[in-house]
Amino acid sequence: MLKRFVLLGMLLSSFTGCVSLSSVSLTQVPANRSHEVFATTSSWNFLGIAFSNDFVDEAILDLKSQCQGGKIEGILTKFQYTAYVLVFKREVVASGYCNKG
Repeated sequence: MLKRFVLLGMLLSSFTGCVSLSSVSLTQVPANRSHEVFATTSSWNFLGIAFSNDFVDEAILDLKSQCQGGKIEGILTKFQYTAYVLVFKREVVASGYCNKG
């Protein structure tokens, strides 16, 4: 019976993760903040070994697609990662304000 609880505890602990915020940056926030844009992208890797950072470009393209013909200002970016037992999730979260004209 005790072995079952130990195995169940090990199984459940493998589904939990530890989130760590690595960096945050913010540009000058504009006076006009009526149209907010938001993007998030992520990448999974094994043992923390990353072979590519292309997922960051996806967040940039997503923000640009939400503000065609305008200028994105007041950009807040966060880079965070979540560590599971042997797998890591790297994530970029970006938001800003689209101002046209």
